[in-house]
Amino acid sequence: MIIVGLTGGIGSGKSTVINHFKELGVNCYQADEEAKKLMDSDKDLIKKIQNSFGDNIYINSRLDRKKLASIVFTDKKRLDLLNSIVHPVVNEHFTNYCINLNEKYIIKEVAIIFETRTQDKFDKIILVTAPKEERINRIINRDGCNRQDAIDRINNQKNDKDKIDQSDFIINNIDIEDIPEKVLEIHNAISNSI
Repeated sequence: MIIVGLTGGIGSGKSTVINHFKELGVNCYQADEEAKKLMDSDKDLIKKIQNSFGDNIYINSRLDRKKLASIVFTDKKRLDLLNSIVHPVVNEHFTNYCINLNEKYIIKEVAIIFETRTQDKFDKIILVTAPKEERINRIINRDGCNRQDAIDRINNQKNDKDKIDQSDFIINNIDIEDIPEKVLEIHNAISNSI
């Protein structure tokens, strides 16, 4: 089974792209979504997060995501610490998820493939890009944060220019109406290469 990484900066439109792959019947694993679930359910992971960020980072057994974001998106060392705690758990979860699958390929959506230097774990990589101002507006609308918070989140990730040469496919998410056709082209290219 081929493992295809789908990545892109925050607010680039990865979720829109992955939904179109799902419509084509492609099995998709969304690492960020799974991480959120695991951070609320995996007792060992919860303990590690509390040990690193304080017991009060959880309220009524639910992670206070806004509080955590305010800590990690203004302090790169704290963000790296969080990633070092969460990513191994998510990677193990993904490995277990794949054990009994019988698919030609699976897409694993990971926002920070290049930032974590894990690009070698994928057979192909799809990069989703979008103009910075568009990304800022999407983050503000989606997360209810202010403009500076959105910019801080973008600045904590690598620039798209640094990722393009290492990606097999690029989707420029400028016009949402073009996405289905681009996804179908990539789907056919991957399917025909297997």
